[in-house]
Amino acid sequence: MSAEPLLGGRNLSYRYLRRYLALDQVSVDVMPGEFLVLLGANGSGKSTLLKMLDGLVFPDEGELTAFAEPISEHALGDPAANARFRSRVGLVFQNSEAQLFSATVREDLAFGCRQLGLDREQTEQRIAEVSTMLQIEAILDRAPVHLSGGQQKRVALGSVLVMSPQVLLFDEPTAGLDPRTSSWLITVMAQLHQAGRTMVVATHDLDLTARLATRCLVLGEDHRVAASGAPTQILADTALLTEVNLIAAE
Repeated sequence: MSAEPLLGGRNLSYRYLRRYLALDQVSVDVMPGEFLVLLGANGSGKSTLLKMLDGLVFPDEGELTAFAEPISEHALGDPAANARFRSRVGLVFQNSEAQLFSATVREDLAFGCRQLGLDREQTEQRIAEVSTMLQIEAILDRAPVHLSGGQQKRVALGSVLVMSPQVLLFDEPTAGLDPRTSSWLITVMAQLHQAGRTMVVATHDLDLTARLATRCLVLGEDHRVAASGAPTQILADTALLTEVNLIAAE
Protein backbone atom coordinates (compact mmCIF):
# COMPACT_ATOMS: atom_id res chain seq x y z
CA MET A 1 0.00 0.00 0.00
CA SER A 2 1.33 3.42 -0.95
CA ALA A 3 2.39 5.77 1.84
CA GLU A 4 0.61 8.66 0.12
CA PRO A 5 -3.11 9.13 0.86
CA LEU A 6 -5.53 9.53 -2.03
CA LEU A 7 -7.75 11.83 0.03
CA GLY A 8 -6.86 13.63 3.23
CA GLY A 9 -8.01 16.20 5.71
CA ARG A 10 -6.19 18.02 8.49
CA ASN A 11 -7.89 19.64 11.46
CA LEU A 12 -11.24 19.92 9.71
CA SER A 13 -13.95 21.91 11.45
CA TYR A 14 -17.38 22.77 10.13
CA ARG A 15 -20.57 24.40 11.39
CA TYR A 16 -23.84 24.31 9.49
CA LEU A 17 -25.17 27.84 9.04
CA ARG A 18 -22.01 28.91 10.89
CA ARG A 19 -23.78 27.93 14.12
CA TYR A 20 -24.33 24.17 14.48
CA LEU A 21 -21.15 22.19 15.03
CA ALA A 22 -20.72 19.16 12.75
CA LEU A 23 -16.95 18.52 12.85
CA ASP A 24 -14.34 19.68 15.34
CA GLN A 25 -10.64 19.40 14.43
CA VAL A 26 -11.00 16.08 12.58
CA SER A 27 -8.10 14.61 10.61
CA VAL A 28 -8.39 11.70 8.18
CA ASP A 29 -6.35 9.94 5.49
CA VAL A 30 -7.76 7.62 2.85
CA MET A 31 -5.08 5.23 1.68
CA PRO A 32 -5.06 3.46 -1.70
CA GLY A 33 -6.90 0.16 -1.71
CA GLU A 34 -8.31 0.33 1.80
CA PHE A 35 -11.88 -0.03 3.01
CA LEU A 36 -12.22 2.78 5.53
CA VAL A 37 -15.36 2.94 7.66
CA LEU A 38 -16.32 6.27 9.24
CA LEU A 39 -18.17 4.92 12.25
CA GLY A 40 -20.40 7.02 14.47
CA ALA A 41 -23.87 7.58 15.84
CA ASN A 42 -26.42 9.74 14.04
CA GLY A 43 -25.38 13.38 14.24
CA SER A 44 -21.70 12.67 14.93
CA GLY A 45 -20.57 14.33 11.69
CA LYS A 46 -19.59 11.28 9.65
CA SER A 47 -21.84 12.18 6.70
CA THR A 48 -20.49 15.73 6.73
CA LEU A 49 -16.94 14.37 6.62
CA LEU A 50 -17.89 12.11 3.71
CA LYS A 51 -19.34 15.08 1.80
CA MET A 52 -16.11 17.00 2.42
CA LEU A 53 -14.12 14.15 0.91
CA ASP A 54 -16.42 14.43 -2.12
CA GLY A 55 -15.97 18.19 -2.40
CA LEU A 56 -19.62 18.95 -1.71
CA VAL A 57 -18.98 20.99 1.43
CA PHE A 58 -15.78 22.70 2.50
CA PRO A 59 -14.32 23.16 5.98
CA ASP A 60 -14.54 26.38 7.93
CA GLU A 61 -11.08 25.48 9.23
CA GLY A 62 -8.49 22.95 8.13
CA GLU A 63 -7.19 21.67 4.81
CA LEU A 64 -8.42 19.09 2.30
CA THR A 65 -6.29 17.31 -0.30
CA ALA A 66 -7.06 14.87 -3.09
CA PHE A 67 -4.43 13.07 -5.17
CA ALA A 68 -1.73 15.37 -3.73
CA GLU A 69 -3.58 18.54 -4.72
CA PRO A 70 -5.41 21.03 -2.46
CA ILE A 71 -9.19 20.80 -2.60
CA SER A 72 -11.23 23.92 -1.96
CA GLU A 73 -14.26 25.68 -3.38
CA HIS A 74 -11.89 27.87 -5.37
CA ALA A 75 -9.83 24.93 -6.68
CA LEU A 76 -12.90 23.00 -7.83
CA GLY A 77 -14.23 26.15 -9.46
CA ASP A 78 -11.79 25.44 -12.26
CA PRO A 79 -13.70 23.26 -14.77
CA ALA A 80 -10.69 21.10 -15.66
CA ALA A 81 -9.74 20.47 -12.03
CA ASN A 82 -13.36 19.73 -11.14
CA ALA A 83 -13.69 17.26 -14.02
CA ARG A 84 -10.49 15.45 -12.95
CA PHE A 85 -11.70 15.19 -9.39
CA ARG A 86 -15.24 14.08 -10.26
CA SER A 87 -13.94 11.35 -12.56
CA ARG A 88 -11.86 9.85 -9.73
CA VAL A 89 -14.20 10.15 -6.72
CA GLY A 90 -17.85 9.08 -6.63
CA LEU A 91 -20.42 9.33 -3.83
CA VAL A 92 -23.49 7.13 -3.40
CA PHE A 93 -25.97 9.14 -1.33
CA GLN A 94 -28.00 7.68 1.52
CA ASN A 95 -31.19 8.87 -0.16
CA SER A 96 -31.11 7.36 -3.65
CA GLU A 97 -33.94 9.58 -4.88
CA ALA A 98 -31.69 12.61 -4.42
CA GLN A 99 -29.26 11.10 -6.91
CA LEU A 100 -31.75 10.15 -9.63
CA PHE A 101 -33.26 12.92 -11.71
CA SER A 102 -33.67 11.66 -15.30
CA ALA A 103 -36.76 10.30 -17.03
CA THR A 104 -35.35 6.77 -17.27
CA VAL A 105 -32.72 4.61 -15.61
CA ARG A 106 -30.78 4.50 -18.89
CA GLU A 107 -30.60 8.29 -19.00
CA ASP A 108 -29.43 8.47 -15.38
CA LEU A 109 -26.61 6.05 -16.19
CA ALA A 110 -25.73 7.93 -19.37
CA PHE A 111 -25.46 11.26 -17.54
CA GLY A 112 -22.13 10.41 -15.89
CA CYS A 113 -20.72 9.14 -19.17
CA ARG A 114 -21.58 12.44 -20.84
CA GLN A 115 -19.78 14.32 -18.08
CA LEU A 116 -16.68 12.32 -18.98
CA GLY A 117 -17.05 13.21 -22.66
CA LEU A 118 -17.61 9.62 -23.77
CA ASP A 119 -19.12 9.00 -27.19
CA ARG A 120 -22.34 7.06 -27.78
CA GLU A 121 -20.65 3.70 -28.31
CA GLN A 122 -18.53 4.03 -25.17
CA THR A 123 -21.56 5.17 -23.18
CA GLU A 124 -23.66 2.22 -24.31
CA GLN A 125 -20.83 -0.17 -23.48
CA ARG A 126 -20.48 1.18 -19.94
CA ILE A 127 -24.23 1.13 -19.38
CA ALA A 128 -24.36 -2.49 -20.54
CA GLU A 129 -21.47 -3.52 -18.27
CA VAL A 130 -22.80 -1.78 -15.18
CA SER A 131 -26.43 -2.82 -15.69
CA THR A 132 -25.35 -6.46 -16.04
CA MET A 133 -23.22 -6.26 -12.91
CA LEU A 134 -26.04 -4.70 -10.88
CA GLN A 135 -28.79 -6.83 -12.47
CA ILE A 136 -30.83 -3.85 -13.65
CA GLU A 137 -31.03 -4.63 -17.39
CA ALA A 138 -34.79 -5.18 -17.16
CA ILE A 139 -35.49 -1.72 -15.73
CA LEU A 140 -33.28 0.45 -17.97
CA ASP A 141 -36.28 2.08 -19.65
CA ARG A 142 -38.31 2.58 -16.49
CA ALA A 143 -38.65 5.84 -14.57
CA PRO A 144 -36.53 5.82 -11.37
CA VAL A 145 -39.38 7.42 -9.42
CA HIS A 146 -41.47 4.27 -9.95
CA LEU A 147 -38.81 1.84 -8.68
CA SER A 148 -38.60 0.22 -5.27
CA GLY A 149 -36.07 1.49 -2.74
CA GLY A 150 -33.75 -1.43 -3.44
CA GLN A 151 -33.93 -0.86 -7.19
CA GLN A 152 -33.25 2.84 -6.72
CA LYS A 153 -30.16 1.98 -4.65
CA ARG A 154 -28.86 -0.19 -7.49
CA VAL A 155 -29.43 2.57 -10.04
CA ALA A 156 -27.81 5.20 -7.81
CA LEU A 157 -24.75 2.96 -7.47
CA GLY A 158 -24.77 2.38 -11.22
CA SER A 159 -24.83 6.12 -11.92
CA VAL A 160 -21.52 6.35 -10.06
CA LEU A 161 -19.92 3.14 -11.35
CA VAL A 162 -20.34 4.12 -15.02
CA MET A 163 -17.73 6.83 -14.36
CA SER A 164 -15.29 4.18 -13.08
CA PRO A 165 -14.04 6.23 -10.12
CA GLN A 166 -10.91 5.27 -8.22
CA VAL A 167 -12.50 6.06 -4.85
CA LEU A 168 -16.07 5.11 -3.93
CA LEU A 169 -17.82 6.88 -1.07
CA PHE A 170 -21.03 5.52 0.50
CA ASP A 171 -23.27 7.35 2.95
CA GLU A 172 -25.23 4.92 5.18
CA PRO A 173 -25.52 2.41 2.31
CA THR A 174 -27.69 -0.15 4.11
CA ALA A 175 -30.08 2.30 5.79
CA GLY A 176 -33.71 1.57 4.96
CA LEU A 177 -32.96 -1.51 2.87
CA ASP A 178 -34.64 -4.87 3.35
CA PRO A 179 -32.35 -7.72 4.50
CA ARG A 180 -32.04 -9.30 1.03
CA THR A 181 -31.06 -6.03 -0.68
CA SER A 182 -28.73 -5.11 2.18
CA SER A 183 -26.95 -8.45 1.89
CA TRP A 184 -26.67 -8.04 -1.89
CA LEU A 185 -25.21 -4.55 -1.53
CA ILE A 186 -22.62 -5.67 1.02
CA THR A 187 -21.56 -8.43 -1.37
CA VAL A 188 -21.22 -5.96 -4.26
CA MET A 189 -19.20 -3.57 -2.10
CA ALA A 190 -16.87 -6.41 -1.13
CA GLN A 191 -16.43 -7.33 -4.81
CA LEU A 192 -15.65 -3.73 -5.74
CA HIS A 193 -13.02 -3.56 -3.01
CA GLN A 194 -11.50 -6.87 -4.05
CA ALA A 195 -11.30 -5.52 -7.60
CA GLY A 196 -9.06 -2.71 -6.37
CA ARG A 197 -11.42 0.17 -5.56
CA THR A 198 -10.68 2.31 -2.55
CA MET A 199 -13.79 2.47 -0.39
CA VAL A 200 -14.97 4.91 2.27
CA VAL A 201 -18.27 4.24 4.05
CA ALA A 202 -20.05 6.40 6.65
CA THR A 203 -22.24 4.17 8.80
CA HIS A 204 -23.37 3.13 12.26
CA ASP A 205 -23.88 -0.46 11.00
CA LEU A 206 -21.54 -2.61 13.12
CA ASP A 207 -22.26 -5.75 11.08
CA LEU A 208 -21.20 -4.03 7.85
CA THR A 209 -18.10 -2.74 9.62
CA ALA A 210 -17.14 -6.20 10.86
CA ARG A 211 -17.60 -7.75 7.42
CA LEU A 212 -15.94 -5.17 5.20
CA ALA A 213 -13.71 -2.64 6.98
CA THR A 214 -9.94 -2.76 6.88
CA ARG A 215 -9.74 0.31 9.16
CA CYS A 216 -12.16 2.37 11.25
CA LEU A 217 -12.28 6.03 12.17
CA VAL A 218 -14.73 6.56 15.03
CA LEU A 219 -16.45 9.90 15.55
CA GLY A 220 -17.96 10.77 18.91
CA GLU A 221 -21.03 12.81 19.66
CA ASP A 222 -18.67 15.73 20.38
CA HIS A 223 -17.87 15.68 16.62
CA ARG A 224 -14.23 14.78 17.24
CA VAL A 225 -12.24 11.62 16.47
CA ALA A 226 -12.78 9.22 19.36
CA ALA A 227 -10.61 6.40 18.03
CA SER A 228 -8.91 5.00 14.93
CA GLY A 229 -7.70 1.48 14.32
CA ALA A 230 -8.34 -2.04 13.12
CA PRO A 231 -11.99 -3.16 13.05
CA THR A 232 -11.33 -6.06 15.43
CA GLN A 233 -9.82 -3.67 17.97
CA ILE A 234 -12.59 -1.07 17.64
CA LEU A 235 -15.50 -3.52 17.70
CA ALA A 236 -14.12 -5.33 20.76
CA ASP A 237 -13.96 -2.09 22.75
CA THR A 238 -17.42 -2.05 24.31
CA ALA A 239 -16.55 0.93 26.52
CA LEU A 240 -15.70 2.98 23.42
CA LEU A 241 -18.80 1.85 21.52
CA THR A 242 -20.98 2.72 24.49
CA GLU A 243 -19.33 6.11 24.93
CA VAL A 244 -19.96 7.08 21.29
CA ASN A 245 -23.55 5.75 21.42
CA LEU A 246 -23.13 2.87 18.99
CA ILE A 247 -24.29 0.28 21.52
CA ALA A 248 -26.49 0.67 24.58
CA ALA A 249 -25.02 0.51 28.06
CA GLU A 250 -25.86 -2.71 29.87
